[in-house]
Amino acid sequence: MAIRITQSMMYGSFVRDMNRTLSDYMDSNIQASSQKKINKPSDDPVGAGRVLSSRATLSRLDLYEENIKTATGWLSTADSVLGSGEGSVQSLLTQIKEKAMQAATSTVTAENRLQIAQQVRGIMSQLVSLANTEFAGSNIFAGHKTTGSAYAETLGVSVHGENMDDYRYVDLVASPPDGGALPSRVVSFVPVKGGGGTAGTATYYYTADGGKTWSLADSTPTGEALPDSPPSPGCTISGGGVSVHVSDADVPVEPYYDPPGGANPLSDQSSLAQGTWFCVRPSAVYLGDDTDTQVSTTYMPDGATSVTSTANGYFARDVAVRLDPYLATDDTLPLNFIRYSYSVDDGNNWISATAPLTAPTMTLPVPGGSLTLDPAPTATPGTPPTLDNNVAGMQFVIHPHRADVDFQISEASRITVNMVGKDVFGGLYNYPGDLIKAWDTGTPYPDVVSGEDVYNDRPIPVGSENPYYNDGIPNMFESIGQLICALECNSQDGVQKSLESLNDVMNHILAKAAEIGGRENRLAATESAIIMRRYSEEDRLSQIEDVDLLELEVRLAQQQTAYNAVLKSTSMIMQLGLVNFL
Repeated sequence: MAIRITQSMMYGSFVRDMNRTLSDYMDSNIQASSQKKINKPSDDPVGAGRVLSSRATLSRLDLYEENIKTATGWLSTADSVLGSGEGSVQSLLTQIKEKAMQAATSTVTAENRLQIAQQVRGIMSQLVSLANTEFAGSNIFAGHKTTGSAYAETLGVSVHGENMDDYRYVDLVASPPDGGALPSRVVSFVPVKGGGGTAGTATYYYTADGGKTWSLADSTPTGEALPDSPPSPGCTISGGGVSVHVSDADVPVEPYYDPPGGANPLSDQSSLAQGTWFCVRPSAVYLGDDTDTQVSTTYMPDGATSVTSTANGYFARDVAVRLDPYLATDDTLPLNFIRYSYSVDDGNNWISATAPLTAPTMTLPVPGGSLTLDPAPTATPGTPPTLDNNVAGMQFVIHPHRADVDFQISEASRITVNMVGKDVFGGLYNYPGDLIKAWDTGTPYPDVVSGEDVYNDRPIPVGSENPYYNDGIPNMFESIGQLICALECNSQDGVQKSLESLNDVMNHILAKAAEIGGRENRLAATESAIIMRRYSEEDRLSQIEDVDLLELEVRLAQQQTAYNAVLKSTSMIMQLGLVNFL
């Protein structure tokens, strides 16, 4: 009985030894097959955690490298558009400048200038095509509206003549009647004596051939003589395949006076030269979106004096701001402080805050930046804040515009790969939701036809050509359009003035090209850093999980010998019987 128990114990021990040596041998074979010393968490729990961390890091680096490749494609495409290579914006602008310099000389005839104008029109169409450049099916100059065109050819208006400064506040919008084709020649309008005394009326001449022939038009229903005045607000004048809508309060237009006994302006060139010309010529309208953050006043208490508000910062979404009353029972608010609230969830929840009262303006910190009020409210303890009248409860909303297309290129770094077309090429743009301010007072004016305050539902010039948003940006499409106007109207002086604006445009495009180059350099530096980091992370991962092949071969040989020895010894011992012990 004792011998049988002893044999059973020996058998169990032999099986355990055999399984252990077999398991070690199989683990080594698995490592030889995968060349990894960690093939399951139990092989090395701490090392397995480090492996997972390293692989997650490498996965992020893969994403960053892919983003960098895509971003490089966007930026290199923009670089080729704005750069100095053949067919680029810079090269086409150089061609236009050369033609303008030729046309600015006194030896060039009117027919020569007309021929040059047709060439410039063709180059302008090429520039519109470049402004609509796509990368991988996305327009690189249209903001987030990447599926559509950034620009479309349209009509702009140049004003020439007396009282030019007053026309900074005129809303002039040109268009082909009934959406027809754009005209191939500049159409000019000259208001004349005896028209425009009634709202929506005007009497004027127009020419579509640079002044060679003129047509007289009268927008009054019966053509009766009216007192001398310019086209009235809400008036639309048409002719030569285009129409111009004039919507503004009175502007001192210098009208052309009919020469005695005739109605042909060519019979009195001196009188015509003294008048104000509205010249309809080519331009381009920006169809994308922008990055211009706007602030609107959503509530103003009765009797409150208006406040001009501006926002500064980077806002992830709309931020509502409300001026709160200064309660008479509130002794926790320091003197010369004002209480306000802000909301980042469309007014569902409000967070109270305080800010010191300053003069003449006051800045209210909000998430992402600040809101500046001009003039600042005033307050005294125990009374609501006042600004001539009570402004407690006045509300503002900061509307951030987000046209930037960004790519994540590292844990803490993003890069913008597109450019807002209107900030590069100018043209006309419909600023969404903004009131057009007619006068220096900033008061919106009523349209005579509709009787309502005029909102910006029509494109107006971008940048330095735009009195309402004068940010000093040279306007390429408007400058070229004005040059075409000067060429087709045979104005040597106008061509010379266009040369000055073209120089500003060229410098602006050069600056934008340099900005693109800077982003490309940043991408290249980031890519190099990621490559080096990848090498380091892969080396760290290899040290953690890769097997030493020489050591593995030795261990495999040892384990195979041990396993064979266990098998042989076990088979020999298990064959012994009771007789062998007697």
